[in-house]
Amino acid sequence: MMLKNFKARALITSCALLVTMVTAVITPARPVFAAPSITLSPSSGVAGTTVNLSGASFSSYTGDRLLVYLDESIVVQTGVVVSEGSVFQTTFVIPDTVQPGSHTVSIRARTGGVLAQSLFYVFPLQIVLSRWSGTVGSAVKASCKGFRAGQVVTVQYFSTNKPDIIVSQRASDIGECTVQFNIPVGVMGIHAIQATDESGNYAKAELEIIPNLSISPPIAGIGDRVDIAGTGFTGNSEIDVTLHGNKVAYAPVSDRGSFGATFYVPVMRAGTYSIAIQDADQEIRWIDFTVDTKLSINKSTGEVGFKVEISGTGFEVGGAITVDYDEAIMTLVTADKNGSFSAVFDVPVSIAGGHIITVSDGMNSKQVSFTVESNAPAVPETFVPKQNSLVGAQTFFDWESVFDLSQPVVYTLQISRTADFQHPILEKKELEFSEYTLSKDEALRPSRRSTNYYWRVKAIDSASNQGAWSESVAFKVEPSRTLPVWAEITLVGIGVLMIIILGSRIIKGVKTLKAEKDT
Repeated sequence: MMLKNFKARALITSCALLVTMVTAVITPARPVFAAPSITLSPSSGVAGTTVNLSGASFSSYTGDRLLVYLDESIVVQTGVVVSEGSVFQTTFVIPDTVQPGSHTVSIRARTGGVLAQSLFYVFPLQIVLSRWSGTVGSAVKASCKGFRAGQVVTVQYFSTNKPDIIVSQRASDIGECTVQFNIPVGVMGIHAIQATDESGNYAKAELEIIPNLSISPPIAGIGDRVDIAGTGFTGNSEIDVTLHGNKVAYAPVSDRGSFGATFYVPVMRAGTYSIAIQDADQEIRWIDFTVDTKLSINKSTGEVGFKVEISGTGFEVGGAITVDYDEAIMTLVTADKNGSFSAVFDVPVSIAGGHIITVSDGMNSKQVSFTVESNAPAVPETFVPKQNSLVGAQTFFDWESVFDLSQPVVYTLQISRTADFQHPILEKKELEFSEYTLSKDEALRPSRRSTNYYWRVKAIDSASNQGAWSESVAFKVEPSRTLPVWAEITLVGIGVLMIIILGSRIIKGVKTLKAEKDT
């Protein structure tokens, strides 16, 4: 009996399956439609952001007027009508009442059913700083989000009861802006940076001001002025400045934590020191300062022979000090108990231009420049030989003595057969005196007919400054003697004797003629 029932049930199941299969074959398939969807652009923003909404696959609702909701509020009062092609577009503005966070934008039928939906994120109000601490004047970038789209965002700094406006910028369509500023003057500690839009929406961030010190100059010599400036200190207080255990200055601190102090470097040994700045809270901050050796000179420009007076401070106490001019030692002195010295020397013979005076005690070295004058000496006036004169072979030359600051002055004499001096036949350099006589070896040959000799001279001072040449002077050399001196004397004597004899004969003849006339 049970077997019969089982077979009957199997037969019934097989028939039902066969009917189902036949029905599936002969029944046409129904079309499958894509579900409606919407796209938001942008998909995030703030109150006031304009959102473009696009719908697709709404063919089942062609011609219908659909509703646009933000959460549970209608944001497109007229609704939207689905056009042919199953798509539509519309825009709406995020209302002012919206709160930060995620919100649902939905398309609903007039019956209230939700057909499609998407999320829109509303940024919270915030200001993010690129740094959370820094010294006055440090650069900061502030990124602002969540402000009213298109409105001006003003960034303020709270240092005192009255905030300072740092910078303003208009927010973008999604309520963002980025501004840059330098940390304003303020006391040490935490300060508020606040960004506010025109609707009064605001966000705050904290910025810590760290004390900062500056010194000018960082290296100075004894007696020099030094300025110290500070920012970010306790307001309406005082600070003390201490150098190497000695209080050298104090200054009041403004209500915004800034101060300026001045001191003059006292007599002390050269080296690097830490200056202590102590505030009203007994906190000490340090800044490095270098006391340098210092030189002073009575004059930085002069002539050869100028008396240089040089002094210095900051050297080794009792140290042996060498004073060099270029590479030559000029003098040796000893520093006193304060590390000071003074020395005097004459500028040696050296070319015009810059030279280095070096002072060293073996530990410290300092240099100062000295410039030798570069003025050329005057042009000498020529005396002998004169223009177109006739002179002997070993002639004497004479010219004006030239005065110059860089003494002594020397001269160069040139003799040439041509007026252009292209090929001088004689050149005498470094003549110490303003005259010269040719030696026997330098004797000039007699001038030929219609030819001349020419001479000129110039002065050169001890700084190697060369003056211009004098005007050239033409002269001739007479023929030289052919007889020795004794022969010339003999001939002169014979001539004199013959003159006497001839004279006596003339006198005797005159007397004879007179006697004959008388008779």
